[in-house]
Amino acid sequence: MSYPVDFGVLQAGSIIAIIIGVALVISALVAFRKRGARTLVARGVSGTAVLVAAALLLWIATLVQTYLGLTGEVRAAHVVVSQVSGAEHELEVELTLYDDEGGTAQRSSHRVEGDMWVLQAQIVELEPWVNALGFHSGYKVSRLYGQRLDGVATDQNHIFLNGGDRDFFQDMNEDRWFTSPFVRSAYGNAVIATPGEYDVFISRDAIKTRPVE
Repeated sequence: MSYPVDFGVLQAGSIIAIIIGVALVISALVAFRKRGARTLVARGVSGTAVLVAAALLLWIATLVQTYLGLTGEVRAAHVVVSQVSGAEHELEVELTLYDDEGGTAQRSSHRVEGDMWVLQAQIVELEPWVNALGFHSGYKVSRLYGQRLDGVATDQNHIFLNGGDRDFFQDMNEDRWFTSPFVRSAYGNAVIATPGEYDVFISRDAIKTRPVE
């Protein structure tokens, strides 16, 4: 399961500023015992100002990160699908899976029965406040299979990717998925498309695809 993290420079800088502000306030209290109220006022005001400014910046960064966490996407795969010449209801699928940093994790080719391809992922949707800390919802691309346009069931078994998802759904069936306080929900989600070239993305709560032009 992948949990991409987007922890920005603004957030890191704000936390450092808060630490400096706290240090200044503590220093002022220590100096007050030795040098009197003038030093307390000087350092205390400086420390408080730094704390307020850092807290404001962190609050703004959190709001921005919350928006990115709610609407941002991670490119999870690239798919090139073509019909097999001379074979009815047969597709050739070239699949590239990407890691958390956008690098190529795995390339593979598959023959899939059907007129449409289906890529399924398991998704762990995190609570918005966890997204605000910079964590993207967790995902794992787990299955590839085909569907026929005429509705007839295919005879081919699903192709498991990344070790499959049987443990994931078994844990869910046995109530091992705790949805509080970090996880809002956990479920499987799939995208279905006709032959072509596509990029596959994972958002906060779904898998989706867009054709490559």
